[in-house]
Amino acid sequence: MTESNTPPWIWHRNVLDHGHVRILNLSGPVRRPGATFDADDIDPALSARMSFNNGLKPRARELDIALCDYLLRNKHTTPFEMVECWIEMKMPIFVARQFVRHRTATINEVSGRYITLPEEWYIPKPEAVGVKAPKAKQGRLMTGNPEDAGTFCDFLDEHCKRGYRNYKEAIKAGIPNELARCFLSLNHYTHWLWKQDLHNIMGFLALRVDNHAQWEAQAYAEAIIGLLRNALPDSMDLFDKYRRIS
Repeated sequence: MTESNTPPWIWHRNVLDHGHVRILNLSGPVRRPGATFDADDIDPALSARMSFNNGLKPRARELDIALCDYLLRNKHTTPFEMVECWIEMKMPIFVARQFVRHRTATINEVSGRYITLPEEWYIPKPEAVGVKAPKAKQGRLMTGNPEDAGTFCDFLDEHCKRGYRNYKEAIKAGIPNELARCFLSLNHYTHWLWKQDLHNIMGFLALRVDNHAQWEAQAYAEAIIGLLRNALPDSMDLFDKYRRIS
């Protein structure tokens, strides 16, 4: 169980240059007064025992964790769907558009129709630019000319600055926000609330932490895994054991 006096930075991790992920809440079938979250590693075991009309009654913790291991190993996924995760994410739009493909999540995103988006966009470090993988339709190799990568980053930043100036001028001139935002690039930051159950978030993380996923997506997946491990260490050990692809 996560104690309520845990330092708040345990639930927040910066990602890339302006992004972050933050665990807002974790909930399971049992209320836990005094804890930070109403979720625990034993919750899938408690939920599974409802099949025998004996649910929500914990046994020795090692027995509950052993049952969770059995459930995940044998792909009994419903008990893991009984734990819900609420995560705040701030990421470049192109990363968000990859994540939104995971339709098992419920998402509410900041709307550029309602507000003026802040002056924040993602510029990779030159060493993270790389070159297009020669034998793949997507992906990159972390090799290449550092001077070319630096030039790319400089040009990209200037392009984003120019686009943001045009965006602000359009809004000032009375152009609707929903059209003025067309000046912004795919590397502009967006911000959303993401809710997903533990079973499906394991599936999401397994795909996005895989070494075939885009490097920036891997960075967010690793950050989320690290934060969830602070709250649900045994569950994330089972993720490593049974759900990671690579």
